[in-house]
Amino acid sequence: MTAEGWPVGRRGQALAVGIACLFLALAWFGVVDPVRSWFEDRRAGLEQRQALLEHMQAIAATLPALRAASSNNPSPDNAAGLLLLPGATDAVAAADLQERVQKMATTAGVSLTAVETLPASPEGAWHKVPLRISLNAPWPMLMDLLASIERSPIRILVDDVHFHSATVLVHPTVVPIQASMVLYGFRSAEGRPGT
Repeated sequence: MTAEGWPVGRRGQALAVGIACLFLALAWFGVVDPVRSWFEDRRAGLEQRQALLEHMQAIAATLPALRAASSNNPSPDNAAGLLLLPGATDAVAAADLQERVQKMATTAGVSLTAVETLPASPEGAWHKVPLRISLNAPWPMLMDLLASIERSPIRILVDDVHFHSATVLVHPTVVPIQASMVLYGFRSAEGRPGT
């Protein structure tokens, strides 16, 4: 030992290496890892925003067709009428939406555990017709249902989505997930059949 109390020789070298390793570990866990995690979180957030932007741009691209469908003299060969729920009343449009969603769920192999028709609300020249559904299904079947909703000729939007799984397993794709979401479509405020 030296006069200052520090060991010399091999013991001193081992202590110096140990202190250096401790310092590097503290630097890693105290500075580098949090900064790396922060950058990863920011990157994931940007990717989610980019995907949302692309989805919203695709929906916005349908706006001219919706405007054309809401005009007083739609062209008979105008396919925009397919974007809106049919029905002269909100109740008829809600029943049509429920029937469509039930068929999509059956095709995807999903059983709906609850279906609730929510009050319709006026949105300018249209009425927003919402429907809340609950279901238990494995992740692939849930994704099949959402893909069917996206491909529907009637524009059905998804909102207020909640997922819950009681267990976390090695193969989570086979575990049923409890999900609930609000689906809504629009019908013309004039109530023209088929638009």
